[in-house]
Amino acid sequence: MNTPRPGQQLLHRSRQRGMTLVEWMVSITIGLFLLAGLALLFQHQSGAQLELEKSSRQIENGRYAMQLLRNDIELAGYAGEFGGSITPPGTLPDPCAITSVDLQSGLALPVQGYDVPASPPCSTKVSYYKGGTDLLVIRRADPEVITGSLTAGETYIQSGIKNQALTYVIDLAAGTGLPASFDLKKKDGASAAPVRKYLVRVYYIGTCSQCTGSNADSIPTLRVVENGGSSQPLVEGIENLQIDYGVDTTADGAPDSFSTDPGTVANWTNVMALRVHLLARNNAPTGGYSDTKTYSLGLAGNTTATNDAYKRHVFSQLIRVVNPSARRDQ
Repeated sequence: MNTPRPGQQLLHRSRQRGMTLVEWMVSITIGLFLLAGLALLFQHQSGAQLELEKSSRQIENGRYAMQLLRNDIELAGYAGEFGGSITPPGTLPDPCAITSVDLQSGLALPVQGYDVPASPPCSTKVSYYKGGTDLLVIRRADPEVITGSLTAGETYIQSGIKNQALTYVIDLAAGTGLPASFDLKKKDGASAAPVRKYLVRVYYIGTCSQCTGSNADSIPTLRVVENGGSSQPLVEGIENLQIDYGVDTTADGAPDSFSTDPGTVANWTNVMALRVHLLARNNAPTGGYSDTKTYSLGLAGNTTATNDAYKRHVFSQLIRVVNPSARRDQ
């Protein structure tokens, strides 16, 4: 067995030393670079995820707003069992008027619109209106039949038989029972005709979603006024609404021409289809982004973004007004 000499043992121990200060500083510097790279990667991934969420919300809001309008437009003019002709009023009715006379004649115009009005109709109700956008009025009955008590102050429609003829009545409920004018019968002549809620909705673009109080905002929003009530927000991020109306001049149920404003009462009764254009935008801006794009909104022409940081998208759809057009193409 060889035993190391004392000098060799001392030399071996002197070589077993720790890291020097320079080595520590190099290690720390490398670690800081790695940490900075990971932080930058996390920031980029978070930003990309946030932008993806913004875009997804914008698409969802645009599609949802279009679906809401589509559902109501397709049901416009529905009057329960009644499907006959209605004498139109002499002038375009006030969409927020809720007297029985106004409601009765208004059903002759299932669709009524306002092309970028300088001041909106029933302005005390159509509040926070965003200038330069269209308003759309839809009149129809709710398909669901009322089986219980009525709600006082609400508007209802009854369609049935009176004097051996099919007709309809629209009136306000004074209480939970049927209004005195609701005396129509079913075909058996004994049972009361069904009663449904009657709806007059004014769709428009507002400058805000939450418009008052400490949480007031400036998010453009699709809003609605129903039966002359207060304005309610529907879908945030809808910045513009433009509509082309298809007018049937040959009484075959198909539109022969489109315009942004049919004009006369007679033309409004002949509206059989709508081309709806919605401009949706993100609810929050995107840092470093500048929107200078031009967006096509049908016959209303193009609109150019104001060089802001919001991303936008146009949703367009041709929608048939089913009830009046179906009666003509039979």
